[in-house]
Formats: sequence, C-alpha cells, structure tokens
Amino acid sequence: MSDNPSYSEGDFFAVPLKTGGFGVGLAVCLGVKHDVVAHFFGPVRESVPSIDELVDLTELNSAHIEHFLDDGLRDGSWEVIGQYPEWDAYDWPIPKFGWLQRSAADSANNSPGQAFEVELDENLRAARQKKVSIEHFNSLPYEILVGSKDVEITLALALTRPGWKRKIPDIE
Repeated sequence: MSDNPSYSEGDFFAVPLKTGGFGVGLAVCLGVKHDVVAHFFGPVRESVPSIDELVDLTELNSAHIEHFLDDGLRDGSWEVIGQYPEWDAYDWPIPKFGWLQRSAADSANNSPGQAFEVELDENLRAARQKKVSIEHFNSLPYEILVGSKDVEITLALALTRPGWKRKIPDIE
C-alpha cells in the first residue's frame, strides 16, 4: 500500500458490499494517519455509478457516516469515482461524533456511563468534547476508528436495513 493516497477530499468512491453491489462514499476529511471521515449514500448499486449520477447528492442524503482507516482506498479495492463538482469543504463540515465513557462501577450499576459529543479537527483528532445526554449521544455517529473491511459490513447493514445503527456494547 502506498503512503501517498490516490484520492483526495471531495472524492466519491465505491465500496464493494459483503452482500453484493456497491455503496457510495464521499471523503469529507483526510486525517494524517491514513484515516478518513466520509458520508455514505444509498441505495445499493449493482455497478459502480458514474460521477454524473452522484452530482446531486447532499449531506442530507447521507445514510451513514464513518471514521475509518483508508486501506480499501489505498490498496485499490475501493474504486475512486471522481471529485464532487465544485468541491468546497465548507459545505461538508466534519460531523460531530458520539463517544461513551464507561467505568466498572457504571457496568455494575447498570448505568450507561457518560456520553460525550466529540468534535474532530482537520487532522481528525479530538479537538473538543462536551458531556451530552444519552438521547443526544444516540443521535450521533459513534466515534470508533474502524478498518475498511468493517465499513464494508456496516455499510451493507446501513443501506439494507433502514434505521440501522452500530450497536454500542453494554447500552443497547
């Protein structure tokens, strides 16, 4: 795998799904350690779409958001489709994520722990966090850095099961 990625912020890419077909992602921020934050869009496609089929997608069309390692993009198993027309990172801010802190006492008391909203900086490192309610936490994508193979599985679930969200151990 190359250290120089063959993709950039604002690029659409196709993710082969474990259940067949492809999901589409849009890289909104690239980190310094081969990590990416992306929005993913449905529906499941039978083949890799052209850039012309994607130009009308917006943040509101996003079906899933993930922070992941870019191994699938770097090794070429995920195909780069092309740059979002007139890409402007200000139109696609880095989303806020949820993070849960649990102690042994929380587990023993059947408490969900403390929930936080996390803001990532332009290097995809936690810049700020604030304590939030469990309800608010549940509305956020969960901050967990996963590999490309995990994204292929979770994206298949997100695109084929409306309302699906990654399970967080011990609270659901």
